[in-house]
Amino acid sequence: MEDQDKAKPEEIVKDEPVENESAGTKSVKDKKKVNKPAIFFGIVALILAGVSVFFGIEYFKPKEEPEPVTVEKIEKEVKVEVVKETMAEDYKEVEDVVKDLSAGIDGAYGISNSRGLTYKPEGLNTHIPMKLDIVKKIRTRNNEEAIYAALESNFKKSGFESVGILPHLGSAGPKIDGYFNTSRDIVCGIYEDSEPGYSGIENYVYLRCAKTDWVWLTEDEKKMVGELETAYRDKTGEYPTTLYNLENKIKDSQNTPYQTLEVEIGGGYALFYRTSPEGKWQYFAGGQSYLDCSDYNTEDLKKAFAGDVCYNGNQQSTVQL
Repeated sequence: MEDQDKAKPEEIVKDEPVENESAGTKSVKDKKKVNKPAIFFGIVALILAGVSVFFGIEYFKPKEEPEPVTVEKIEKEVKVEVVKETMAEDYKEVEDVVKDLSAGIDGAYGISNSRGLTYKPEGLNTHIPMKLDIVKKIRTRNNEEAIYAALESNFKKSGFESVGILPHLGSAGPKIDGYFNTSRDIVCGIYEDSEPGYSGIENYVYLRCAKTDWVWLTEDEKKMVGELETAYRDKTGEYPTTLYNLENKIKDSQNTPYQTLEVEIGGGYALFYRTSPEGKWQYFAGGQSYLDCSDYNTEDLKKAFAGDVCYNGNQQSTVQL
């Protein structure tokens, strides 16, 4: 009985008399039922108020300033779009030429992009790689001679003339027979090579074509190539077969105002230097590995290449003044 007399906590009422419902009032218990929704809606109101404050702060918070629109920025964007449009038109033209040249040849399939064709720009004596060329693969099935004959016939019909061998970028690579269409400024090359296939090693004749301006040489780069090939000839007695990767390669020496330049040539590298930015480039040496420290045997070479890696026998060192 004693437990039954204990009221539940929520039923305890202090200093509040129970009024008679018949007098138009409600009991304290009923009053508490009314207050619970009020508390709930109060909490919701507080939450909404907090959310409003948060979004208000975010809305009025200072925004990051957009990148200013400059004349240079507009010109750069316009040039990019012009290049894209020009490239698209040229690409379609070269793609059509590749299809025409390989039309009717059994085993020809697929067109893709690659990089490996070279071209000798007008006024230069060395070949420069195309940044892009369009490739058609022709499975030979031991019928190389017939494929070559068909391609050569199609070249002649399409206004192409033979321009001899186009050198491969590497020190060793396939012999590429070059053809050039002067009126359309399109250069092509054909060669034999092989690659893994479903049934083992497959032999192919590859047809590559590109627009001659796809070498993407600026006038400054073309001028530099002319200077470098002349410097190379003056030292070796002949022009370099290929010369490429000129972009942003000029390096200021530790000894101002000397500058050096390392570019790719054939299957290796070539080192050039000049005594000042206004001076002429001079060819130093090339190869596929680091040079001996003793090769840097003049004051100009030591000043130009100071700090570069070299070897004393098997011991790594650096060029010292």
